Amino acid sequence: MKNLLTNFFVNRLKKSNFLFSAFLFISINALAQQLPLHNQYVYNPTVINPSFPGVSAISQVSLTNRSQWVGFSDGIKTLSLSGNYALTEIHGVGGVLFQDNTGAYRITALELDYSFKFPLLLDYTMSLGIGLVPYQYLYDSNLVNPNTPGSINNPFDPVLDVSDKVMGFDMNFGMFIYSDFIFGGISILNMIQSSTIPSFDDEIPNQLVRHYYALAGYHYFNDASKIGVEQTILMRSTAYSGLQFDFNLKTDFNDSFYLLCGYRTNQEILAGFGIKYGKFGFVYNIDINYGEIGEYSNSSHEIGIIYYLHNARNLFSWNRDLNLQYK
Repeated sequence: MKNLLTNFFVNRLKKSNFLFSAFLFISINALAQQLPLHNQYVYNPTVINPSFPGVSAISQVSLTNRSQWVGFSDGIKTLSLSGNYALTEIHGVGGVLFQDNTGAYRITALELDYSFKFPLLLDYTMSLGIGLVPYQYLYDSNLVNPNTPGSINNPFDPVLDVSDKVMGFDMNFGMFIYSDFIFGGISILNMIQSSTIPSFDDEIPNQLVRHYYALAGYHYFNDASKIGVEQTILMRSTAYSGLQFDFNLKTDFNDSFYLLCGYRTNQEILAGFGIKYGKFGFVYNIDINYGEIGEYSNSSHEIGIIYYLHNARNLFSWNRDLNLQYK
């Protein structure tokens, strides 16, 4: 897939030389980040960690649409439906159904999660989770090299003129440790590193790469003022992309509204807000890139709708009602 996508971007972009280097930079980033990039992990950690379902007594379903690098004709678009449900104080289930589109390259996957919780030390609880992920990868040649004779600036490439799709299976693992104040978790996605579309170069197999996530933070809520503060740090890494960090600060107001600001180390400023009304929540996030990509594209936008399946205390944030095993 690496050679395939690189050739795709190179052939498409030779027509626009002054944008060529920026688009090539983006294609390399897309190769390293095979899974969707989310901001919703702040209020919905299920999307990055299969051990999260059941950590909170608040169960929900979230529908999210993300448009990355708006302004590029082949910008990344992600649609996801996720949910988590506490079966008991010990067992939780959840899942993520998503479709990620990058030009001619599309992945559709369904992750099915199960988690188990037990007391650890002092007032800390540990949750272990596993996710099973059947998926489909699709390469649509009609979006790369239409069946035309081509031209000098946009030559016809028969290698890229063959559509293909493949079904596969992978697995995710996660661990989450939490108390009523501090929380943290690690997860490994694409553990099997299963193969995707066959490679044109036998020396470089097309396969998924492992994604590593580490999330840590704290949450404090003042009952008198009805104001809460949450700080989180997210680390993500793959074999190709190295380390990337998100630093977030979220402020909750009266369990019905929050504001979010943050910084991502790929030169992006993060901002967002959330509103809760009854059994529904609305969330909006924006990533503003002030680096090289930002010179050629608009911001990335993420819109989410939350429906609460179970929320006995009518709260907004997941960490306001935890399943703590030591109690």
